[in-house]
Amino acid sequence: MKTWTILFLFVLAVTQLAKASGLDSDFAEFDEEEFVDEPSEKSKVESQKNTDEDVLESIDTEADVKRPDAGEEEDETEGDAYIEQEQYDPNEFEGYEDDRSSFGRAGSSGQSQKPPPELKIAEVPMVLGRNWEHYYVEYLLISGLMFYLVWYASGKATNSKLATAWLDTHFELLNQNFALVGDEGTNKEVTLSTSSPDAGAEGDAMGDGTKKPSKFIKEADHIYTLWCSGRMYVEGMLVTLKLRKRQDLLSSVWRLFRPSNDQICIRYYMEKEEMDTFVLAVSKKGSIPKLQKDMTELGLFCPDRKGGDRFGLPSSFTVLSEIGESIFALLDTKVLAVIEKYEPEMEYMFFSDQYNPKSEDAQQQNQQIKRPEPMKILQFCFNLPKNLSNPTEVMEYMHPLLLMTFYLVEKVHRYRLQREAKLKAEKNRQKVQEEYLKSTHAQRQEAAQLRREEKRRIEKEKILSEEDPEKQRKWEERDYRREMKKKGPKVKAIKVKAM
Repeated sequence: MKTWTILFLFVLAVTQLAKASGLDSDFAEFDEEEFVDEPSEKSKVESQKNTDEDVLESIDTEADVKRPDAGEEEDETEGDAYIEQEQYDPNEFEGYEDDRSSFGRAGSSGQSQKPPPELKIAEVPMVLGRNWEHYYVEYLLISGLMFYLVWYASGKATNSKLATAWLDTHFELLNQNFALVGDEGTNKEVTLSTSSPDAGAEGDAMGDGTKKPSKFIKEADHIYTLWCSGRMYVEGMLVTLKLRKRQDLLSSVWRLFRPSNDQICIRYYMEKEEMDTFVLAVSKKGSIPKLQKDMTELGLFCPDRKGGDRFGLPSSFTVLSEIGESIFALLDTKVLAVIEKYEPEMEYMFFSDQYNPKSEDAQQQNQQIKRPEPMKILQFCFNLPKNLSNPTEVMEYMHPLLLMTFYLVEKVHRYRLQREAKLKAEKNRQKVQEEYLKSTHAQRQEAAQLRREEKRRIEKEKILSEEDPEKQRKWEERDYRREMKKKGPKVKAIKVKAM
């Protein structure tokens, strides 16, 4: 019974809400005036009214079929009164009655309401496609990248042409003085199809009937090296072409503010018995600081600088010498004439029997206890001319400088110091060796201590492995006495003869 009562109250409440929203709507007149020219909204209102009428008819039919008794009628009356009371609460909406009365007066007087303001939508132009002007940033980036690639390829090709021109020009002279020209390693190599008139004869002498092409080792796009060996008085010759970084755009811009030159460095490694003990350097004034930084023996054996004009050299040169007589012995009239003619191209000449190359690992170099055995070298550095429009002509112009290097190798082989100069050189080397030993004294003591500890550890392991308690006890007693002797005061015993 309660279930039917609740269902009936729910249906009745839905009916009253439908009447309030559809039939007795206070905004019906406003809706008709506001949306009179919108047929779609009007059709929605009519369909809603038809739906409400259908619902009312269905409710009346159900009420006729199922009539409640007297008790149910009382409950229904109370429920209707409660719904009517809760249907509208005057405190729920403030100003609702005033708005309702104003709308009623407006409808009764026949005055028309003001239409709502129209919404103005801004017209946005349609963009069907972009213009090429919108991509100027991308154009700049792509153009810069293409320019950098073209610059890199052009600079790399120019450096390669210079290396090829140098070997083409000097190959015959190198082939006459060395048995092996070029390196046969597996590094990056630039193979040059260079041949000489004597290539066939030498190839037949080697037994293969042909001459192998010479090869430059390409250390970088601007550094090329060539190793030659098989000559009297020297272990080998290393030719290094240190060209400008033409392939690097940033380096090219930097050279506008700090110009640099293309250089050719030639180093001869002399045999130990083929060079006497002396250090000599002839260099331009601007290259002395860098040369002293790279060649540390200049600071040890040649502390004083002398002007080049005192020895017949141009005033732009400086001489650093350990033995004064070596300057006049090596710089004869032929060498001075070549230096004077090629003054702009001449950078420095360096002769040393105490050359120690710098180690890449500085920590390992500092931990060296013994001074490394020095090497005897002759090193020459030449600048290429500024105008490199024709690389072949430039290299032919530099050809006499390579001849001068061979001439000086022969002079160094024949030159011997006098007795007083020889004693001075030996004294200087002994002094440098003593200073080096003093600087490494602490390291040598640490190394000796490590050797003693290692020896003691091995002895202890040997005693413990024998599993003889008597030997272990004796070893421990001997070790204890040794430790106590080290910790105790040092007393020197003095014998006194009896009177």
